[in-house]
Amino acid sequence: MAESAKVKINTTFIALNGSKETRSKMEDFRTVCARVFARLKALGEASADSFLIPGVNAYNQGDYEAALSHFLRSLAQVPAFEDEIRPHIRICERVGRTVPSSDDNKYRAAVSKWDRLPFFVKWFRKSPQLRLRCKYCGHFTMYIDPNEGFAYMDGNNCQLCGRGYLMSDFAWDGIDGQAYIYYRNSVREEEFYREFENQFEVEVDHKIFLSASSKQPQGD
Repeated sequence: MAESAKVKINTTFIALNGSKETRSKMEDFRTVCARVFARLKALGEASADSFLIPGVNAYNQGDYEAALSHFLRSLAQVPAFEDEIRPHIRICERVGRTVPSSDDNKYRAAVSKWDRLPFFVKWFRKSPQLRLRCKYCGHFTMYIDPNEGFAYMDGNNCQLCGRGYLMSDFAWDGIDGQAYIYYRNSVREEEFYREFENQFEVEVDHKIFLSASSKQPQGD
């Protein structure tokens, strides 16, 4: 996929009602999901339903290969989707390039064996613990709900690479979701901030924003 101009990111966003709001505040947090889907719907509702939504579902289930296929097909139909789904395509491609470890292969084999068991045998056996691939290191790790715990306090981190908010989530892995994390300073690892600044044209550094915000009366 040929790279187009980077999306510009600053400390404000346009809310659903058209007002300009500040990133990292409660209104930002509450509407991350609604805003991305509203924009996609405005760009191409029919194509979003037939091509993009299956990709979103696959992505949220950790099926990066299927998600990538759907995203590329949707992009071929509606090129205007590019800015919105480019972050997800990058993640899918990164995970797809990961060489499976021996533990990854063992987990896949255990799941495959479980899937082949007759249903009545499954009544008396414990299924393999749910694991999905981390969107950063690409290896299978214990599933953690993307909306549970705080990565800054080690409450939502990959057991292998330590990165925060490791599970794929279409809304939070998009432009607004990543920008919220960036300006909220929600993760400790510097890799996230470097990757964000490489991916987007950041007009205000998160450290400057955090410093300025700390000097203002807190209303949110």
